[in-house]
Amino acid sequence: MKFSIVALTGLVSSATAFAPSSFIGSHSVHHRASASSSSLDMKYKVAVVGGGPSGACAAEIFAQEKNIDTVLFERKLDNAKPCGGAIPLCMVGEFDLPESVVDRKVRRMNLVSPTGKEVSIGSTLQPDEYIGMCRREILDKYIRDRAIEYGAECVNGLVTSIDVPENHKVNEEPYTIHYQEYQEGTSVGVPKTMEVDYIVGGDGANSRVAKAMDAGLYNFAIAFQERIKIPDEKMEFYEEMAEMYVGDDVSPDFYGWVFPKYDHVGVGTGTVVNRPAIKQYQKAIRDRAGDKIAGGKIIKVEAHPIPEHYRPRRIQGRI
Repeated sequence: MKFSIVALTGLVSSATAFAPSSFIGSHSVHHRASASSSSLDMKYKVAVVGGGPSGACAAEIFAQEKNIDTVLFERKLDNAKPCGGAIPLCMVGEFDLPESVVDRKVRRMNLVSPTGKEVSIGSTLQPDEYIGMCRREILDKYIRDRAIEYGAECVNGLVTSIDVPENHKVNEEPYTIHYQEYQEGTSVGVPKTMEVDYIVGGDGANSRVAKAMDAGLYNFAIAFQERIKIPDEKMEFYEEMAEMYVGDDVSPDFYGWVFPKYDHVGVGTGTVVNRPAIKQYQKAIRDRAGDKIAGGKIIKVEAHPIPEHYRPRRIQGRI
């Protein structure tokens, strides 16, 4: 029976339409059908590669479907992705997030021009509204743990390659995932394989899933961020304040930011058009912030490519 990834999505949608949550393990991939042979009675194994917000949310949805065994692959379970960390208030409600994942509730935001002129762009917020500031290692872990609670199996592993059957678009021959599995406290992975029926890629700009399915090339930005611990009296300024800096000195096509976190600020920038100069732009945003972060200590440096748009091909067979 041919069963496309679109049909699988439809199956999950219909099954979770009346579920109370807005989101919805074994290594065998043999389909276990009931006497009716209906696709609703089949058992499928889905691998979600990447444990960030998109991958974790996908795993959460699949894990709530009784006919789907869900496996979530994530290499760095404590990953702190270089991200400004700003989330809209609607995300807190739609994703059913507790306020414990929000470090700061920003109610004031300044846009700083190349000449240093500051314009308030947060005045449209209502008294009960805010922009949530979070750390990705906290946000990602919360959503990932919730998927695990629903029944997803989490593998601390790095997917290295995927064997794609020649006729995978028209048959149900399983995909074989090759990965390195890591144990806590070890830096060397153990090579393993797993057969699955469907694969969902949430593994970012350097996606192994995208490579396996020939999703096509696309442009990407490089983001760079330093977490800076500043004196308490300076941190008071950022209690409910975030800043965005514009100008060719901090980025020719993005912006620089100073966003408050739990006990420090995230200072960063990004660019697509001149990625080799990212460190130059990072120095500029530090200089532009000036006295506001003076005396601070850099406690973490982060850099990562960020996809700029969708890839040309987003579904191929059951991937």
